[in-house]
Amino acid sequence: MADLYGLRTRDASGAITLDTTITTVRSLKMMQVTGNGEFDQYISIPEIQAQSFVVVDALYDGGENTTSPQAWFSAGQLQLRQPYTRTWQVLILSLGGEPFAAPGSYGIRALNNNIRTQIDSVNQVLTVRYNGRFNIGFQGPGSGNQIQWADVTFPAPITTYERPLVFLNADNYMMVGNFSVKGSPGNWTGFRLKAWNNQVAHGETALYPMMINWYCASYLTPSTPPGEFGASVRNSAGSRTFVTTANLALLNGQPASSSFVQAGEPIVGGAYYSPSQQMPWTGSYQDYVLANALFSVTNIGQTTQPLRANYGGFLPGNRSVLQMYCDNGSGINPLTANGRTLFASRPMKPL
Repeated sequence: MADLYGLRTRDASGAITLDTTITTVRSLKMMQVTGNGEFDQYISIPEIQAQSFVVVDALYDGGENTTSPQAWFSAGQLQLRQPYTRTWQVLILSLGGEPFAAPGSYGIRALNNNIRTQIDSVNQVLTVRYNGRFNIGFQGPGSGNQIQWADVTFPAPITTYERPLVFLNADNYMMVGNFSVKGSPGNWTGFRLKAWNNQVAHGETALYPMMINWYCASYLTPSTPPGEFGASVRNSAGSRTFVTTANLALLNGQPASSSFVQAGEPIVGGAYYSPSQQMPWTGSYQDYVLANALFSVTNIGQTTQPLRANYGGFLPGNRSVLQMYCDNGSGINPLTANGRTLFASRPMKPL
C-alpha cells in the first residue's frame, strides 16, 4: 500500500469531517469581467492555469430569459461569445496542482495516488448552503395536470456578490430549462426553472412527475457553530477561506470544450427543430449537475429568434450521458448547448 499523507479531522462524535487521502478538494477564485460589445471577446486572465476549470455565469435576474454567454478558455485566456456590455461572473477552479496564488499565501496541499487537495489562504472552497426537493412536470398519464415551473425560495438570502451555484439531480428522468437565480448581487433569494418533459422523445416516463433534488453552494463559509471544532484557514483579512465543519461541494467530473457532440434523436415538429447533443456523464445517480450556465438561455443577437432556451438533463434510466437540446422554433441556425461551463458535483457529507 502506498504511503498516505495529508490532513484528517473528526467531529465531537468521532466521525471524520475531512480526509485528504480520499477526497479531492477544489479551491476557487471568483472575479468579474465586462463585455465590450464584440461578437467574440478575448480576455486575458493569468489566473487561468493549464489545469484550471472555468465557469462563466450571469450576475442579474432576467427571469426565464436570463442569459449566459457561450465561453471557451485556455491557459491565461477566456473567450466569450456575445457578452454584450454586461458584467459576468467568472469562477476559476483549481485542480490542486498549481502554485499557491501569491507570495506570502499559505495553506495545505496533499497528493495521494492522484487525489489532489489544495486549501490556501487566497482561494476558497464551495460550501453547501441550502438543499431541498421538488416535483415538476406532468403528474401521470391521463391526469391532465402539469407543474410547468419550479420556483424555489431559499430559507434566507445568500449575501455574496456572486450568484450561488445551483446543482440539480433527479430520482430518474429530468428535462428542464429556462433557469434563473432570483435576486441581485448581495441578495440572492432563490431560483426558477421550467419543465421541458417530452413524451414523443422520451416515452411514457415523461408523463410522470420529475422528482428533483437540489442544493446551492457559494464560496462564503459560515462561522463554526459553538461546540464544534476542526481545522480552518483564514486569509490576511481574517475571513475564513476554509473550515472542516462546512459541507463542501466537490467536483467529480468536468467536460472539455468538445464534450457535447451531435448524438441522439432531435425533437422535430413542422418547422420546429431542436438538435440533440450528448456528452459522457459519470454513470452515478449520486452526482448532481451544475444548472447555472447549462440550463440558461443563449442570446444570439438580431435574428427572428434571438433567445434560445437550453434544456435537458437525464434520460430515463441512463446516467451514462448528459442529454441536451437547444430550442429552435425557426428550424434554422441550430445551436449547440452551452456545455463547457458545467461540472458534476456531490456534497462531501450527506444532506
